[in-house]
Amino acid sequence: MEAAFCAYGIERSYGKHCILKNCSIEAARGECVGIAGRNGSGKSTLLSVLAGAARPEKGELRYLDRDLLKSLRDISSVVAYVPQTNPLIEELTAEENLRLLGGRRVKMEEAVLRKLQIGEFFSKKVKELSGGMKRRLSIACALTEPRPVLIMDEPTSALDLYQKEIISDYLSSYLEDGGIVVMATHDVEEMRFCDRLYLISDGTSGVCSVEQAVSTIKGV
Repeated sequence: MEAAFCAYGIERSYGKHCILKNCSIEAARGECVGIAGRNGSGKSTLLSVLAGAARPEKGELRYLDRDLLKSLRDISSVVAYVPQTNPLIEELTAEENLRLLGGRRVKMEEAVLRKLQIGEFFSKKVKELSGGMKRRLSIACALTEPRPVLIMDEPTSALDLYQKEIISDYLSSYLEDGGIVVMATHDVEEMRFCDRLYLISDGTSGVCSVEQAVSTIKGV
């Protein structure tokens, strides 16, 4: 399949410490791409660059024929980003968080809310929700308007089986509709869910098998 969302030669440093030296990934429509690596390898840094939350010192980021690094607006119109840290406002309800992040657009994607089963807790305050409910709400907030690329950092980390299944089912439907998912993960089940898996090691990236990723993460 032809790549639609691509990053080439990404370099990113914090102070004098180089985190990413030469990272590249490609993803086609309908494809789930995993980013694996040991803690501190740069997975979250790469995702933040792909989502426009951090700017690389070098490299390219493209969606189809668009150079996304030319404008933050271009990235935000293409990419929905769900960071590992909960971005929700605890004192507000699920509905209020959705409306705050969605602004005037909120009609909010009804299919997204239905598939993520947000109706279960639509009127509850975020502080009353379980970790899995918060994760589902974070995904819905990122997709208050349709975007072709969904980037997620450890999407089901520490969630129970019920919550994982809801999120997995939603991601499957998103991919079936031609969306692209890029996720950082150390979870073997999530790695097997991916169509392609990249391993970040020593600041560079390369395609790998699940077994290779697990071996590296464990330091075997």
